[in-house]
Amino acid sequence: MVPLLAAGVAVAALASGCGVAADDRAAVVLGASVPTAVVDELASDEAFLQAVGGGLPGTESVIPGDSARAALSFEIQRTAAQVELERWAPELAGLSGSELDQAVGLAEASATVEQQAPPGLSELAVGELSAFVAYTTRLGERLQAIVGGPGGSASEADLRALYDGAPGLWNRTCVAVVAVAAEQSDVVAERVSAGRSVEEVVGEVDGAELVFDPARECVPTAQLPDALREEVVGATPGATQGPVVLSSERTGAIAVFFRVEGTERLAFEDPAAQEQLEGLVQNLASAQQPSQAAGFWLNLILAGGVEVNPRYGRAAVGVSGSFEVVPPDAPEILVPDRPEVLPQVQPVPDGVAVDPVPVEGAPADQVPADPGTAPSP
Repeated sequence: MVPLLAAGVAVAALASGCGVAADDRAAVVLGASVPTAVVDELASDEAFLQAVGGGLPGTESVIPGDSARAALSFEIQRTAAQVELERWAPELAGLSGSELDQAVGLAEASATVEQQAPPGLSELAVGELSAFVAYTTRLGERLQAIVGGPGGSASEADLRALYDGAPGLWNRTCVAVVAVAAEQSDVVAERVSAGRSVEEVVGEVDGAELVFDPARECVPTAQLPDALREEVVGATPGATQGPVVLSSERTGAIAVFFRVEGTERLAFEDPAAQEQLEGLVQNLASAQQPSQAAGFWLNLILAGGVEVNPRYGRAAVGVSGSFEVVPPDAPEILVPDRPEVLPQVQPVPDGVAVDPVPVEGAPADQVPADPGTAPSP
């Protein structure tokens, strides 16, 4: 991956969308459309795919799935940065095209792209990469100006703007989650079945880790890995459930057991919300480059903000919390069987059944090119 993208935005924590109805939209990002024609053409540009670390270029009739998803992931990030900059900098709204290009530094961004990107980029790819660099840089600069730069401070009005701009942070689930290596799942299941809580298991099973502790804080629901979120949302409070097996290249197979205690919505005035906002300010202020500040912000606000055309796949939250466009109906989280409902550690109301949601489907590895918008080779 070339430096301009390696140092750019690494977006995380998107909730999956149900798909986009219109065939000419590859995705809708914070209300803005991403055209299929743009994604398909980028997915057929070998130099562009090299720049963003994608797969092999497609043909006029078939685009490899990993290439299409790499192009779409990039366009989601670029679009999100543009939408957010326009929201944080309303003075840009009345500018003409040339005035807007000058205000966001598009010429300087284009020079950076030409210096760092592989040779042979199409005109479209140069334009999209340049816009990505320009918008993420200006968005990061605006966010860092709002929070006062190094040291970080923000007025109540600025904190309110940050609160309103990241709605996915404030709907939370209070859940205890313990994770162990997959081969240890039987040991944990035995301990829980014997009446041990997931918190107690941590001290009794080698390698077990309490990932989320409701006694400390509740977790933004939208930022849980996809299939775990599906099971957590459908769980009965007090019921210990598992294992759900999570798998990624970085972690391998991990078995997760969890117990939901309830949900909450943090109001702006809530001390927990204020504490998180102050931490957000510090993270934005301490970013070494504006693009890093932009990336940190986009990681937060895109949870629940994207719908993906099912022809390309779906947006997902991976095990590490990173943003991915994954194959249709193929979440990163592998659930070989329905999670077992273990004997209850805490009482569950009589007559309430626990009915976790299964995960179905198999990977798709190709995306048909959009009819009538054949991409350039």
